[in-house]
Amino acid sequence: MMQSLEDIRDILRGAAASLGGFGSRLTARLVLMVIAGTLYGAEPVGILGQVAAIVEILAAVGTMGLKRSLPHMLSESADTTKQFQIIKCALGMSLLLALSMSGSLHLVWPLLFPDVDMPVLLLLVVPSLIFAEVAGGAIRFKRIIRFEVLARCVLEPWSFLLAAIALHFIGYREEGLLLAYAISMLAAAIGLGFGITASYSIRAMLAAPVNKKLASLVVRRSFPMGMNELGVIMLRRLDILLLSLVAGHQAAGVYYIAQQIVTVPHKIHQLFEPMMSPVLAKLHHAGEVRTTQAKLAGLCRWVFTLQLALTVPFVAFSDELLGLFGGGFAVGGLVLACLLVAELFDGSFALSEIALQYAKPAVPPRLVMAVLGIEIAAVYYLGARWGAEGAALGFLIAMVFFAAAKLVSLRKYLGISIVDVAYLPPFIIAACLLALLVMLQGQMNFQASSAILGGIILSVALYLWAISKIAITKQDRLIWAQLKER
Repeated sequence: MMQSLEDIRDILRGAAASLGGFGSRLTARLVLMVIAGTLYGAEPVGILGQVAAIVEILAAVGTMGLKRSLPHMLSESADTTKQFQIIKCALGMSLLLALSMSGSLHLVWPLLFPDVDMPVLLLLVVPSLIFAEVAGGAIRFKRIIRFEVLARCVLEPWSFLLAAIALHFIGYREEGLLLAYAISMLAAAIGLGFGITASYSIRAMLAAPVNKKLASLVVRRSFPMGMNELGVIMLRRLDILLLSLVAGHQAAGVYYIAQQIVTVPHKIHQLFEPMMSPVLAKLHHAGEVRTTQAKLAGLCRWVFTLQLALTVPFVAFSDELLGLFGGGFAVGGLVLACLLVAELFDGSFALSEIALQYAKPAVPPRLVMAVLGIEIAAVYYLGARWGAEGAALGFLIAMVFFAAAKLVSLRKYLGISIVDVAYLPPFIIAACLLALLVMLQGQMNFQASSAILGGIILSVALYLWAISKIAITKQDRLIWAQLKER
């Protein structure tokens, strides 16, 4: 019990630290999207979304799953020299792959964007992102979160925002967003580079001998997770690429703005992920299946509950929210609503994927590839018929299948069930609140940004108050009481 409480404390400490930076990232990203939609327009925003999707897919190839596999491998050895060798191998191999991925981007650019000149700075984006992911995995093993918060929640979003504004006003009207994106990735990499030098002895790491057998082991151990990470990134990025293919840059721009709003509730499960990974890695290594189930069941329900707090008002005010980014985006309310529901299904059970990756590493890639096929077919067909709305519906269909597949796999391979009647109270509260908001919309004017923001804040506050009175379980109260005592 003592060790279990330490794990929970570490998970919540990581979530609290991430939450501290979450507000900073959220503010910068939403302001950026308003400015991008107003100053640059829907088409450049659509091109940015496509470039970001391609970069993240290439980076997933180069990262090889090390973001999650690295903490697991490091947890298996208490030998500091071996740990340094593993980190050294991971960074070296991933950066070599990064160079080839960057070269691939340069070669295919004229085919993908024949009317857009490629800024040279974009060649550094893939290596920067890969380094940031691998370095972040190494730092996370130490259960240190502040450097990732600094890089992801301060340096990256705020450098993007400031660069986008500055570049527009000095004359970079067409490639300004792409250059600002490149600058933000470089800033994040620099922040995590500082973090790894503060977390480890770089001199000792450089002095650690290169072990070819260990390098081969790192590749073999990381490959299943790498395939899974690549599949997950493709699940989240192919939709906008397919949409641009069948409906053009304008529709992709509306879709990308909706995606940026959806990242707000989607980030909730990521608050718990940094510390959840090393905790589950340790539990799997110790063979503690029941403890794994207890932690997953509680945290997935917490994510579901918290995500509903934002999903409900965002769905209710979907048209009004998109209208804040410019008149050309106000038509995407249904797009936003579908994406929000899709993220509710995916985010609520995303943490369960970590347990599957550690216990049955071959299973998650197979699930992802199966769901990816569903998404490609659904987004392509529905996007061609109904544009951005069709693509969003296709993504929703894929995420429902993905969530169901993860839950079934947990039951089949680990004997773990994480959905129970405790999910009903927050769902019922959310349904009642949504009905109330829809009714109020017919009686009040929510066109002004202040009215929309006020409505969302009041909705979240009312939901959380109801949750505190009705939906908190005895186990939740026991955990909180034990944590307060220590």
